[in-house]
Formats: sequence, structure tokens, C-alpha cells
Amino acid sequence: MTSVPQPLRVVIIGGGLTGASLAWQLARMALPARITVVEPRAELGRGLAYSSRDPAHRINVPAHRMSIDPEDRGDFLSWLQADPARLTPDAQAEGGDIYPQRGLFGSYVADRLAPHLASGAIRHIRARVSDIERAGDGSFVLILSDESRIRAELLVLATGHPAPALPKLLAGLSGQPALIADPQDEARLAEVPQDARVLILGAALSAADVIATLDRQGHRGAITCLSRRGLRSRGQGPRGQDSSADFLDPPSRQASDLLRRVRHAIVDEQARGQDWQAVFYRLRAQGQEIWTALPEDARRRLLRHARTWWDVHRYRLPPQTETVIAGLIAQGRLQFLAGHLLRAEAGDAGILVNWRPRGRTDARQAVFDRVVVTTGPAQDRCIAASPALGALARLGLIAPCPLGLGLATTASCKALDAEGRASDRILIAGPLARGHLGELVGAPECAAQAKDIAREIARAAMLAPITRSQLRTV
Repeated sequence: MTSVPQPLRVVIIGGGLTGASLAWQLARMALPARITVVEPRAELGRGLAYSSRDPAHRINVPAHRMSIDPEDRGDFLSWLQADPARLTPDAQAEGGDIYPQRGLFGSYVADRLAPHLASGAIRHIRARVSDIERAGDGSFVLILSDESRIRAELLVLATGHPAPALPKLLAGLSGQPALIADPQDEARLAEVPQDARVLILGAALSAADVIATLDRQGHRGAITCLSRRGLRSRGQGPRGQDSSADFLDPPSRQASDLLRRVRHAIVDEQARGQDWQAVFYRLRAQGQEIWTALPEDARRRLLRHARTWWDVHRYRLPPQTETVIAGLIAQGRLQFLAGHLLRAEAGDAGILVNWRPRGRTDARQAVFDRVVVTTGPAQDRCIAASPALGALARLGLIAPCPLGLGLATTASCKALDAEGRASDRILIAGPLARGHLGELVGAPECAAQAKDIAREIARAAMLAPITRSQLRTV
């Protein structure tokens, strides 16, 4: 009688960039683990961001800063340059940086995973998780949308951003042809008449994508973007060096102190001939350490007072999209308004929208032929939006982040249950862990976190068989 250790059954729920990066990291480690990714899309690594096939949708970070491998930041650029057909002439911006079509990054990730999928080191199940049950030994039974069941001894939640929630004031328009609730719905956007009066709710990167798509399609009508502050995403600026500012020596413990140091760093960089973008690259590099050093009340103050300003400076436009937007504004066909939506109702002439300009008490109204919702992911409803997360919450195994940014986690991305206890069987990857880690949206940050989680899984996989209770009698 010989006891033979069984491989650790690791199931990653979600096969977007984070889930794919983690699976790739684990496959390269050649661990005693069986890696399964549950993802309904045909290819791993695309997720919502990199599934777009629209040629007007581009990555908003220079290609030389993008990679699935945090140890080789230039891997994506090398992949692009290996095949001249991948780079169209318009991908190169003034200054030399490359901003290719966004779906190409998804193709790159899929290409890197392909050998591991072919060898069986990674198994991809095209399905959704409909429900989760707890087995007697503490493992999980996942019930999939095709009615099959799989078992997991270690779960990684990498479901990414939840879908945007339809604003309550638009609930009465649900199902109306004039309402486009999903800005990723390419078929609905393709149906927008060229002379349509378009209202876009929101003014960040998703709104910029919609504007770029409409422009590519030859749209000639007026476009209005309405958001609470009327702020739009900034541009990349001239190519320069990253700032040498250090926001960790010592780390700020107050929101006001951090903002003061950022302002001073921008002034210093401008004196050296650099633009503010250099400081934001530095903030991005130190973002997780900056955020985790702040107490929770300081984090709340930053979210309340500075989040919108952070978003429009951190999540910047590709130069090509910036050119389109600047051109439409110059032509008088695009405007950004600051205000609050008051009412929207369908009429014979279109959708009648009432809003109140920011800082005023009087209301305005206008009629639009299409209303597109780009208000961003509903981070505070990630559990309600996902059957898998909902099932784990009902079991008391996960809890929402107190800041409304995904799920509650530890520093090592272990899930916190309803009682605040860290789980040894559930890890949280990608944007769902933003509440604890802060800067965790861009590809470089997600890839780096995936590597950290892979190390955590490696430790679990290499545990002595007797402590893992995964023995088979032969």
C-alpha cells in the first residue's frame, strides 16, 4: 500500500487578463497542481477590455509598458514587432510610442497561453459558474452553466469588473431601442444613425471609446457627454522619463499630506522640463504601497474627494483617440457638460432628458436620439452581479469590501469571510482586490499581482501530502 499525492485542484473563475496571467504563471512553475480556468469566452486573456475588435479602440498605455510577464515589460512590444502585419502605420504616435488596437493585446496573451493549453497544463472550460457548494472535506463543488460539476480545493476569484448598473433614472427606458445600456455592444452602436443626437452618460475612457467608434462609423451628429463634474480623461503628453519622486519615504498617513506631496512633485518635475504625467507614472509604480499605508478613513477621504480627479489623470487617452476628441470639440460637434441627470423619458421625437448643471438650481432639457450609458463598472454590486460570488457570500465565505471596491481581502489576497477571518482556500485576483491593494486595474499591475498569487498557490501545492489530505491508496 503506497500513498500517492494528488495534484492540488486549482480553479480560477474568470479568464480575462488577470485569470489568464495567473494560469500562465502557474503553468510555467510546473507545480503538482491541476489548473482549470472557467471562462465563457473562446479565448483566455481577453476579458472585457481586450475583446474589442473595433480598430478605433486602442490600448491607453504605450506598448513597451504592457506585458503578461512583470519581469519582461517589453514582451508585448517584442511580440508585436515579430510580425509586421500586427502593427498598422497609425499605431505609432508622435514621439514614437506604440498604441495598437486593443484586441491585439488579447491576441498576445492568448498566444502566450496556447502552448500550455495544448499540453494540458491549463484546462479551459467554456462555461459560467452558476452555483457553488461546499463539500465535506472543505473543498468546493462548482456547478457550471452546462450543468456539469467540477471540484476545487483552491479557488481564485478573478471575475474582473462587474457590468455597469443602469442608473435608476433610466429604468423606465429599459428595452427602448434608443437606449444603449452596454457601451461594448458593437452591434447596437453600429445601428446609430449618422445624424443622431447622442447623449453619453459618463466622460471617461468608455465614453471615449464610444466617441471613437461613432467617428469611425462616419457619425455627423452632435454628441454630448454628461457627467457629475464634466471632467474628461487627459492625454498622454510628450514622451519623457518617469519621475524620481518617492512617496514611500516616509509613506503618507493622511490624504491631505499625500495630495500635498503629489502637487509638489508635479511642480518639481515641471521645473525640470517634465510634464505631470511623469509623476503619475511614479504614483502608479508605488500605488499599492501608497494605498496600503493609508488608514481606512484616509482612503475614504481620497475616494470621496479625489477619485474623479485621479481617474481622469491616471486612465489617460491613447493619442489617436485624443486627436479625434479634440477635432470634434473644435468642430462644435462634441461637448462635455457637468451636471446631474434629473429625468429621462421616451417621446415621439426621441428621449427627453432633464438635467441640472453643476452648481446651479435651474434645470435644462434636450431631446436625444440615442442615450449611451458609460458610467463604469458597479464595483459595489459585484456580489449581486455574479452567481459565483453570490453563492460564496451566502455560504459566508466572502464579504464585500467596506470601501465598495470589490471584495474584502488580506494583504496576501486571501478572501475575508463574513466574520473577518482569512480563508486558506479562496484567493482574490485582479480588480476585485482593489479595496485593499488600491492600484489594480492596468495590465502591468494585474500581471504583477498574478505572480504574487502564483507564489501563494505554489506554497499550498508543495505542502506535504499528509497535511493536504489529498492521498490516494494504490
